Amino acid sequence: MSGHIKEHNHEFFLTAGECNARQEMPLSILAQRIIEVATEHANMLGVGYNYLIRENQAWVLSRLAIEMTSYPGINHHYRLTTWIENYNRHFSERNFEITGNDGTVIGYARTIWVAIDITSRTPADLSRMTSLSEIVSERPCPIDKLSRMRPIANPDTTTKYRFNYCDIDFNRHVNSVRYMELLLNQWELEFHDTHPIARFEIAYLKESHFGDEAIVNISQDGNTANAEIIINGEAVNRAKITFQ
Repeated sequence: MSGHIKEHNHEFFLTAGECNARQEMPLSILAQRIIEVATEHANMLGVGYNYLIRENQAWVLSRLAIEMTSYPGINHHYRLTTWIENYNRHFSERNFEITGNDGTVIGYARTIWVAIDITSRTPADLSRMTSLSEIVSERPCPIDKLSRMRPIANPDTTTKYRFNYCDIDFNRHVNSVRYMELLLNQWELEFHDTHPIARFEIAYLKESHFGDEAIVNISQDGNTANAEIIINGEAVNRAKITFQ
């Protein structure tokens, strides 16, 4: 351990080129920032990439829930603060607070991270990393934990997609954020114009790779939608989206 900094924050600036059609920060950018700040904090704690790669391991985002009341706009500053809620031999639960341009809290996020063996792609044992008491914060996170998402029996819509070069990350599997973008692209621009996302949660179940042919199923009831991405008959992830 290089330090026992239980909380870490990072301030960002939203440029026009990063904004969506609503002139706000898109959910995909926020997810990227969450991953960046988690990586920074893990590095500060001495359990980041440089530590894990010596053991032939890497962190993988397993589950994510984001809940927002509003989003930063063009030329706005915003801040992410992160802390670890729980940590055991199998996974790490990491939370985030998002504040807006005036310092007001505009959202929270919950994440679950798993370390995997790069060769076998199986979960690694994290028990040797550090003592729980040294890094776990008592700071609460007010949003609900991730819900259990079930298969979609009768989807309202079904589309197909082939994962391409720009979908792949340094682990040579589909990037976590690419799944989110694929799911959100199932709705038309006009729908997104009038239905900002209040809560988005996703569970990553299996890896996908370049060239995989995916089926995207959506089932929607009012402002709540359930989604899943299927490859070769198996769900690689499931999501639940609540629109305002």
